[in-house]
Amino acid sequence: MASFFAPEIDFYTKNYTLSEEESKHVIRVLRKKIGDELELVNGKGVQLIARISDVNPKKCCVEITNAVLHPKAEHQIHIAVAPTKNMDRIEWFLEKATEIGLTKLTFLKCTNNERNTINLERVQKIVVAAMKQSKRYYLPEIQELITVSNFIQHYPKGYIGHCYTSEKAPLKSMKEFLPFLIGPEGDFSEEEVKQAIESGYIPINLSENRLRTETAALTALFGLVY
Repeated sequence: MASFFAPEIDFYTKNYTLSEEESKHVIRVLRKKIGDELELVNGKGVQLIARISDVNPKKCCVEITNAVLHPKAEHQIHIAVAPTKNMDRIEWFLEKATEIGLTKLTFLKCTNNERNTINLERVQKIVVAAMKQSKRYYLPEIQELITVSNFIQHYPKGYIGHCYTSEKAPLKSMKEFLPFLIGPEGDFSEEEVKQAIESGYIPINLSENRLRTETAALTALFGLVY
């Protein structure tokens, strides 16, 4: 059954009109007809099963036949990562992380960042597509760029991955669902690492090998989820 993102719907929605873009996709591409069923999700746990009542390619209308409210994930999986110079790599991470169970992602502005701008609209589209593809009903929250210092003020405890030589706890030692900080290609500055550890962040050994930013972020995600 084709799935469509409809952030405006709620559990009590009875009728809905798809956007012009989605209407064209339903009628022209999928060639759906009156009576065919679609799935609508709002990214907040609501899943609606709808039947097409009007096949207008500019404003396809549907009637809701069933509504389900899915429970929210018990634990928050929060990754805070510096965007890579090549955004394709972070977009790949976002797609896979959404499929695996990411609930929140914050972009970090670090001393050694090679990129300090984010196209949030594009990022949001990638996350929405991954949510629908993986049959998730909650859309991960995406937060704009924030400095490491400000992030630590908001989240004073968590985990951090860095490449400096120091004592680090093994990945499997993580027992709490706390934010995990992942730095840029040039790593966090020593001052940023010091600030995080003094606040209460625990350095984690993600691998004996040196990992790229998106690989480190995905490894941290696996550690928190599994």
